[in-house]
Amino acid sequence: MTEIASHRGGAQCWPENSRLAFRQSAVLPVEFVEFDIHRSSDGVLVVHHDPKLGRTAEGTGAIADMGWDALRQVRLIGTDDETIPTFAEVLDILGPSPLKLRIELKNRADGSRYPGLEAEVVAELAARGLMARTTFTSFDLDTLKELAVAAPGRPLIFLIKESYFTTHGRDVRALARKARAAGVGEIALRVSQMQDDDLAICAEEGVRFGVFAAHDEPAISRAFAAGVSAFTTDRPDLAIALRP
Repeated sequence: MTEIASHRGGAQCWPENSRLAFRQSAVLPVEFVEFDIHRSSDGVLVVHHDPKLGRTAEGTGAIADMGWDALRQVRLIGTDDETIPTFAEVLDILGPSPLKLRIELKNRADGSRYPGLEAEVVAELAARGLMARTTFTSFDLDTLKELAVAAPGRPLIFLIKESYFTTHGRDVRALARKARAAGVGEIALRVSQMQDDDLAICAEEGVRFGVFAAHDEPAISRAFAAGVSAFTTDRPDLAIALRP
C-alpha cells in the first residue's frame, strides 16, 4: 500500500511545522507525519523547515546562530501567536498517536551538517520508546550514513534534490545503488520528476521508491497509480479523499 505522509504537518491545511498542524495531523487516517529538525546555537533541537527565519517565522537570522532564549520568542506566521516548537514538544503531541514519524534532519544555512545531530535525535526518540515508529530522511547522504550506524535497522530515505539530474544526469539506477551501498533502503524524487520505469529499476536494485511534493490532485493520483512506497503531501486531506 502506498503510504501518506502529512508534510510538515499538512502545510496547505495549517501553518507548517506548527503545534496546531501536528495536533490536527495526529488524528488523520494517514500513516506518517513528516517534520524537520534544526539545532539552536546552544543545543536545543527545534522543528522548523528553513535554516533561516523569515518565510514561516517572523524575524531574520539563521537558526544555528541563535540561542533558544531568542528562538523561543519567534512567532510562527499565520498562527495565533504560536512560537517555534522544540523537538520534545512535537514528540509530546505525536507520541500518543498511532502515526509513524518521518523525520528529516536538516543542514545549516551554509549547507554544513550539525555535528552530532543524528545521535541526539536518536537518543531522544529512544528515550521515549519511539524508534520503532520512526523513518529518517535527508538530502545529505552522509547524514543517512551516520543514522545507519546510530539507528541500525530503521528505515532511511535518500531524498534527491530537484537540481540533481541537471548537474549529474538522470540515472535512477546509479542513485539506487549509491543509496544501497550507504545502507539506505529507499530513494525519493520530486513527484514531477518521476518516470514510469523508476519503480521497476529500484526494485531490481533492491531499493524502495517514493516521491515527495505531491500537493494537488494530479500529483497525488499519479503517486497512487504508480504504487510508490510513500509520498509526502501538504494536502493530507486531499490524499485521504483520493486514496484508492
